[in-house]
Amino acid sequence: MAAAAEDINAVLSQTGEPRLTTMVPEGSTPIDVGVTYTPTISAYKLWQLQKARTTLREEYLAAWRASVAYTGTGRPVDAIIAPVAPHAASPHGKTPISMYSAVWNSLNYPCCIFPVTTVDPILDPAQPRAEYLGKADRLNWEMYHPDTFEKAPVGLQLVGQTLEEEAVLRMAEIVDAALKGYTSVTKAKL
Repeated sequence: MAAAAEDINAVLSQTGEPRLTTMVPEGSTPIDVGVTYTPTISAYKLWQLQKARTTLREEYLAAWRASVAYTGTGRPVDAIIAPVAPHAASPHGKTPISMYSAVWNSLNYPCCIFPVTTVDPILDPAQPRAEYLGKADRLNWEMYHPDTFEKAPVGLQLVGQTLEEEAVLRMAEIVDAALKGYTSVTKAKL
């Protein structure tokens, strides 16, 4: 982090490979996807960032443990199920935002992403909108075209506590099986 692009450039100069840019939307700057190659920072500033990250991790852990008051089991929640993105899997170079998963990386929480369904242009037409929640919402809406996204997976992520990778994988298997069972029952009714 402290060396930012210097570390990346040092490795790439040895191989002659270009910097990976396929996740950056065409015509945009890296900030639009939540990833930047920042200038180098001092060791002191790096320590301050690490201190802020540690504080954030402690706050999330406290909130997670406090969920015991809401579960009715005497235990905190086992996992969080969340969207991966505000859209289906986008074509390369068209990803407008990565913050739905980046937060878990910052917290050092393991995640397992799994597909739930795929885009069907007939069932998932573009919906007209008059208002947007902000610039990112508008860009996300403008990106969607049913034919471009046809058969693109729509995913969820299951998030667990630090060092609970095996539990996350098993819980994701359980959720995936339940969703597949629900989907097959729903299709049978149609």
